[in-house]
Amino acid sequence: MSSGDPKITAAVRQGVDGGELSSAIGIDGEEIAWRKSFTGFDAADEARLESMLPSFETVADDLVEEFYDHLQAHSETVAILNKSDKPVEALKRDQRQYLKDLGRGTYGTDYFARRARIGKLHDLLGLGPKIYLGAYAVYYRGLFDAVASDVKAEYARGSGPATDGGVDEAPTHAGGPADRPDGPVSPETAPQAGEVEAAVDATVERLLSVVKLMNLDQQVAMDTYIHSYAEQMQAEMDQREHLTREVESDVLEPVEELQNAAEGVSTSAQEISGVAERQRESMENVAGEVSNMSATIEEIASTADEVNGRSAQAAETADEGRESAETAREVMGDIDEAATEMADDFSSLQERIAEVDEVVEVINRIAEQTNLLALNASIEAARAGDAGQGFAVVADEVKSLAEESQRQAGQIEQLVEDIRADATETVASLDETEEQVDHGIERVEDAMASLDDIAEAVEETSRGIREVADATEEQAASTEEVASLVEDAVEGATAVSTEVDDIAAATEEQTAMLDEVTRVVARLTEE
Repeated sequence: MSSGDPKITAAVRQGVDGGELSSAIGIDGEEIAWRKSFTGFDAADEARLESMLPSFETVADDLVEEFYDHLQAHSETVAILNKSDKPVEALKRDQRQYLKDLGRGTYGTDYFARRARIGKLHDLLGLGPKIYLGAYAVYYRGLFDAVASDVKAEYARGSGPATDGGVDEAPTHAGGPADRPDGPVSPETAPQAGEVEAAVDATVERLLSVVKLMNLDQQVAMDTYIHSYAEQMQAEMDQREHLTREVESDVLEPVEELQNAAEGVSTSAQEISGVAERQRESMENVAGEVSNMSATIEEIASTADEVNGRSAQAAETADEGRESAETAREVMGDIDEAATEMADDFSSLQERIAEVDEVVEVINRIAEQTNLLALNASIEAARAGDAGQGFAVVADEVKSLAEESQRQAGQIEQLVEDIRADATETVASLDETEEQVDHGIERVEDAMASLDDIAEAVEETSRGIREVADATEEQAASTEEVASLVEDAVEGATAVSTEVDDIAAATEEQTAMLDEVTRVVARLTEE
């Protein structure tokens, strides 16, 4: 019991039942008999102690006073006594009664039940074996002195102690003047050798009886201490078991949950690592594809630039064709004027009109081819991606037609000379020739209009091609930026994969630590 424990009150003392305690520690009639036999305490000892009751009663007051003076001389024992609300005088009264009980001659279950109760109260006070057994030295000295005084008194009376191992004559403790002979001991009254031996034997027998009984008392007291310690140990074990269950509930289960969670994290980390690795590979593939796409876009941009150049050339060719058509129109005007003049001067153009018609037919074919070429050029212009080659073909055809027109114009001039030579033959057909020339002029003007449309279409196509080229260059720049971003993403995916691998390794290490914690907790619960 610690210094902070509550005092031992009357209620506490009443709650200590000596009989129940004796049963709890196994002190019954059979056990008492065995202990007496083992200690050598027999009926002779009981009778001898009963004969010593007067001596015990005589020394009880002084011996108890000495006993408590000894206890109160030490601060540790004073502190223990203060734990009881029972007055010291009442405690002294109990101790006097104990000394008297030593000489009652009856030492059965009731006697030892009282001893067990006293031992339990001592334990509750915190009066341990060292103080309990140490304090018996005071009783040993006082009781041994009393025995010695009794033997001396008996010898002084001349009666001598009994030497047969039986009950001695009831002594008068410490003797007195009436019990002792006056004057010096005479040779007649001097003790004989046999008397001295008998006195020593009587002293030893009485002391042994006292020691045996006190030894039995101390055995019971020690049993109560052991029983109390066992109860405390059992309480500690119960508390530990309770704490163990709490540990198992509060620690082991969360640890198991954390372990499961860690295993889940480890599994997820491994899965994430696999996904990150696959993502890295995919990003590398994307990077390759983007690189290829970038090269393709650059090639398209180059082709668009080339097509743009061809479109510019086609536009120039269309302008040249338009100028040639204008020249042809002017020439046709000249022919018309010449025909008018010839109408006044020549009348014989009939035979050459057919040839003029053929020339006109050639011009018509040129116009038709020009129209068809314009149509093809329009179609080619609609196809922005493939326009480059088409524009080149159109340019060549327009050039060929222009040359053909010039050649036919030369023929017409020659024919005009022939017509002039044969003026007399062409007068009749001059009107018709004039009409055909007018019609040719109209067709040439139509061709010029078509060439204007072609030129505008080529210009529009050229603008579209330039826009495509510009957009393609921008796309190429964007693709290069995307490629750079993809490379960064590949590096990031690689870093993520590495970090996830580190997380997985750390999680596995944490799982191993949790396994160790689980084993430690399991050992604690088992122990």
